[in-house]
Amino acid sequence: MPMKRWAVLLGGLMALAAGGAIAAEPGAGELLPGGQLAEAPPPPVLAYNWTGFYLGVNAGAAWGNTDWTYVSLPSGPDGATASHKISGPLAGATIGFNWQFAPDWVAGIEGDLDWARIDGFTGCPNPAYNCRSRLGDFHTARVRLGYSGLLDRLLVYATGGAASSRVEISTLNLQGGTAPPSSSTGNGSSSRQIGWTAGLGAEYAPAAAAPVSFKLEWLHYDLGLHNYTVDNPGLFFVRVAERGNLIRAGVNYAFNSPPPMPPAMPEAAPPPGPRRVFIVYFDWDRDTVTREGMAIVRAAADAYKSGTAVRIMVTGYTDRSGSAGYNQRLSERRANNVAKALAGLGVPRSQMAVSGRGENDNRVPTADGVREPQNRRVEITDRP
Repeated sequence: MPMKRWAVLLGGLMALAAGGAIAAEPGAGELLPGGQLAEAPPPPVLAYNWTGFYLGVNAGAAWGNTDWTYVSLPSGPDGATASHKISGPLAGATIGFNWQFAPDWVAGIEGDLDWARIDGFTGCPNPAYNCRSRLGDFHTARVRLGYSGLLDRLLVYATGGAASSRVEISTLNLQGGTAPPSSSTGNGSSSRQIGWTAGLGAEYAPAAAAPVSFKLEWLHYDLGLHNYTVDNPGLFFVRVAERGNLIRAGVNYAFNSPPPMPPAMPEAAPPPGPRRVFIVYFDWDRDTVTREGMAIVRAAADAYKSGTAVRIMVTGYTDRSGSAGYNQRLSERRANNVAKALAGLGVPRSQMAVSGRGENDNRVPTADGVREPQNRRVEITDRP
């Protein structure tokens, strides 16, 4: 008998006597049945840093109400009221500064100067006139508090502060011409109203190193109550309240912003050791792990716990006696019993890929129906 066949027969007899063995390392580059190669980790994502000065532009639209209270009328009762809608566009420039802390929170100050044409009109108590109002500009000075931990490069924020606008009050003679208007000082048709504003917004930077960011925000404003003299001085007085909302989009450009904050670097993992294969043999037509097999399982568990945590393959096989369907189920039961034993020794089940290969991938090729001891096995393979 050739020397090679003597060696195979001797190896089989020794496996039967011991009930288990540790297989030698396969050749370099060989991929075991059911094994998988470890994938390279993705490159780290840089965290965006919002700290720094910025300039920007914005544009949007506003809508609201102008409420009139007639304090003194030439005829009729005082205290008559009227209200009308106002709406229109606005656009302008923004300046601000952000400070990022803790590390996902951002505090800042922001101001903007916007041109506006937000206007509307209603009927006056005198039916011969329409009462008009217009916001000719809209400026704010606000603080912001934002959170950047929901999504990288996205800042959601709340904001609030002071708002002001040049409010123009006038009357239109419906019979032709404009009635002489005047302000509370008696020398004009407008005055600056100052109130408050508050709202919410979101700002997004498209890249970690990009100085450009895009924002969308909503603000509610209340410019308070102000007195005006309308038509001829002293003819009648009104008290006007301006309230409303605006939505605007903007683009900001950051200056002298620190570079993106690098992510925390994980500790370097030790280099992976050589791939190991542990083989647990089974009695014919049995799925129970023998005492000798448990010694192999224990050695595999100890090897797993002593090195870098890796995903291990637990793959069951059978010889070629019996039907293919029965052998497939038998191989799965063998693999599951070995996985259960490994879990009992402290190997997390989540770190195991458990499968059965039935009578496929024989260690010793045989004809159908042959009871080959080396083919009745479960292979435990660690794959760094």
